[in-house]
Amino acid sequence: MSIHHHHFKLPPYQKRKSHVTAAERTKKLTLGLGMSTGQEYPTLPEGFQPMEDQVAGHTFFDGAGSLGLLKSSDDGSIFKPAGKVLCGAREIKFYEQVQVANTETDLLPLKDVIPQYRGHIKLTIDGKQSEFIKLSDLTYGMLEPCIMDVKIGCRTWDPQASEEKRKAEESKYQACKQNLGLCIPGFQVYSITNGRRMRYGKEFGKKLSEVTVKDAFRKFLNADSGLCRQLLMQFLSDLWIIQKWARTQTTFRLYSSSVLLVYDARRLKPVLQYQSKSLSSSISKLTSCNTSTSPTGTASSSVIGPSSSPGTPTGGGDIEPLQHYFKIQRSHSAFNNYEEDMKAMRENYVFMRDNLVGSYENKVWATARMIDFAHAFPAEESTIDTNYLQGIESLVKIFEDFLKECEFENSPKVGVP
Repeated sequence: MSIHHHHFKLPPYQKRKSHVTAAERTKKLTLGLGMSTGQEYPTLPEGFQPMEDQVAGHTFFDGAGSLGLLKSSDDGSIFKPAGKVLCGAREIKFYEQVQVANTETDLLPLKDVIPQYRGHIKLTIDGKQSEFIKLSDLTYGMLEPCIMDVKIGCRTWDPQASEEKRKAEESKYQACKQNLGLCIPGFQVYSITNGRRMRYGKEFGKKLSEVTVKDAFRKFLNADSGLCRQLLMQFLSDLWIIQKWARTQTTFRLYSSSVLLVYDARRLKPVLQYQSKSLSSSISKLTSCNTSTSPTGTASSSVIGPSSSPGTPTGGGDIEPLQHYFKIQRSHSAFNNYEEDMKAMRENYVFMRDNLVGSYENKVWATARMIDFAHAFPAEESTIDTNYLQGIESLVKIFEDFLKECEFENSPKVGVP
């Protein structure tokens, strides 16, 4: 019995706006990768193409012999060039160490926050064999992938770097790296208002300061009309894992490593619409509760938010603001009380992410993953990697501040019609 796929209706987020011919797709790909239409397209193995959504790092068209990310049309994998011999071997070793880890406390948590490692192979590019690392494609299945590369660490050169390399690295992204321990080499975002893709490269990132970098994150998050609670929840649930790992691990020193933030803009729009409806519903409930009268004749009051004890997941038809977030009084530098203070909020948000994020088959549509381990060195001393930790702390703080702002914006205000 044959099955005709046109009999099935696609969910809204899977519907494409128009048919694109092969010629149009090739032209779009070459322009998206920074090529002019007159540039020669590389000769690639069958079933492979340059990854159109690459936002940072070397691409095929940076210069003679330059290699970039490849995308497989078969199994949802990407192929990262191993680069220089030592760097490639170092990155492969890092992935293999994590893959086979069973009990190592500094390795096990990484399994949940790095791309899936699928081995390494040699591919022939323009008649020359090159080694590639095969990884899961974090954008697989996304129709409008929004991607940001956040490089972590004030120091991005490794112990084997030449003096020239050190000076070159120290001259880049100075304002962000010195103050925050991170920088943004590139990102792309699909506007939820018009569907157009906007790309921002390293020249844009180099101009960012400690203040303006937050505007870049807002641009990436499509926050023109407000921040999305569910999007922030998904990112933070991963970032908290990375942060906790960085606060305790003493095995590695990571240089020029990044956190890749990825989400599907096609999934964001309906969630924002739901969030707006939920807020309207909450305001109506609050107004109703404030005007209701108890049996004794006095006006009763109600607090919108979870009423269960701290650490108990709360659910229900509507996602209500987590009012206990505002009860957390701590400075960002208060390391000792961090886990205790954040425990209830983290458990609630992770629960909500797992159960209430979406109505489609794949509920999680945003992830944060650690990438780029070509400069991962074994720690010479059993101490924390403070260089990496500073960047993660700053990144988490930015997203926690966004979440606090989002909760405030979406909390129904007493007395506000």
